[in-house]
Amino acid sequence: MLAVLGALVVCLAFFDRTGLPEVLFFSPLFVLGFAFLTYKQEVRGQWPVLTVTLVIALSLALRIFCVLRQPAEGPRSIQVEGTVSLVRPWGRRHYAAVLNTPEGGFLMRLHFATLVEGMRLRVEGITRPLRPADWAGGFDEERYWRARGVVSWLSPSNIEPLPSAWSLPRLRHAVSRALVIYMPPLTGAYLRAAWTGQRDEELYKSHRAWGTSHLLAVSGFHVSIFLLLISFLLGRRRVLPLSALLWGYVLLTGAAPSALRAGLMIQAALLGQLLGRPSSPVNSVCLAAALLLFHSPFLFWDMGWRLSVLAALTLTAVYSTGGRRLRTWLLVSPAISLVTFPQVAYAFGGFPVVGLLLNLVAPFIFSAALTVASIAALLRLVGFPFMPLLLSCAEGGFKLCGWGAERLRLLMPWTIPWLPLAAWMGAGVLFFLLCRFLQLPAGRTAALTVAGAAASFLLFL
Repeated sequence: MLAVLGALVVCLAFFDRTGLPEVLFFSPLFVLGFAFLTYKQEVRGQWPVLTVTLVIALSLALRIFCVLRQPAEGPRSIQVEGTVSLVRPWGRRHYAAVLNTPEGGFLMRLHFATLVEGMRLRVEGITRPLRPADWAGGFDEERYWRARGVVSWLSPSNIEPLPSAWSLPRLRHAVSRALVIYMPPLTGAYLRAAWTGQRDEELYKSHRAWGTSHLLAVSGFHVSIFLLLISFLLGRRRVLPLSALLWGYVLLTGAAPSALRAGLMIQAALLGQLLGRPSSPVNSVCLAAALLLFHSPFLFWDMGWRLSVLAALTLTAVYSTGGRRLRTWLLVSPAISLVTFPQVAYAFGGFPVVGLLLNLVAPFIFSAALTVASIAALLRLVGFPFMPLLLSCAEGGFKLCGWGAERLRLLMPWTIPWLPLAAWMGAGVLFFLLCRFLQLPAGRTAALTVAGAAASFLLFL
């Protein structure tokens, strides 16, 4: 699956640069090159596997190309019924709402937050295409919203509420509202991010300054905590209930690309357990990433998808080569920071130095804090006594963590800007770890690390 994912990424990268259909041929060429560089004479049965891999890569590339080349729909008058699945601030004075309908998602821009998630509406209006980026490197409205299932803008002339029915967006809104009402402010903000995927903007700004904003985005970190909790309650061998609860959680949190990647990866491991077959974490990441691109090729340009896949590949490659030794886990956070640095620094203008230190301990602290806060919140919502006291302790703990992070930021206020050398090194670390995972000889590892880092630097940056 590593070869398939690499083929799709190369194909999409060249398509982004040229827009030509000839880029389809890069996918089988990449697979052949990957097979040649990783070929081991002592391993039998490699040619049938190569043939299947070629067919899969070319089929996925064809599907992706057809989706990307589909012409944008022109303006038209429509009347649709659907459910509001997302409401979020859009600019300084507007709100964006996504209406899910049988015809796809429609994006509406409103002056006031008059809609809430889960509302059913009948809307009449005029559609217009989503706009691509006006300049290279600018915000691409079309790719951002197409990755989230939106097909076009909808300028409404009439909005009519309909009787509400049960839906995940409605449940998400109810959970978020309960957390606002019954939880302390900071604890409620962290739990809303973990339970519903709705982040508090002020809290997000603080974590972005600390270099720990990934703790607020539902990803493998949160999905793993949830799975460990339900595994403790149900047992690890109950695959079907675990799978159902896993996808219930992923969908409840809004099905962000990072959460979907984690869910697919864990599901692959659960299916392997059910079938009695061993699973490779690196291959699970590649399978999940390739399936997401098959479902929505526009995710390739989504920052959440890119950072999630890069971090997961780095983590699983380190784990696969170094095991559970202490020095291995001490290298995980710096390796992830270095591999994701080119994307983070390019998109956000730099990476805070304090994040290198905080990310060594923040995941462990927040995994414990979120677990305790989640259990206390659930018991509080069902009426258990003494839970407000425990939640007050959790609130104090979150405030203490924030105070400590802010003090460190003031002591280490520097930001590492985007640097060509650091970007090249980040790509090289990823290639080196993947070569180690593939158990390639030292010579081929060195050559692939240098060549792959240089090619990635030129192609993506």
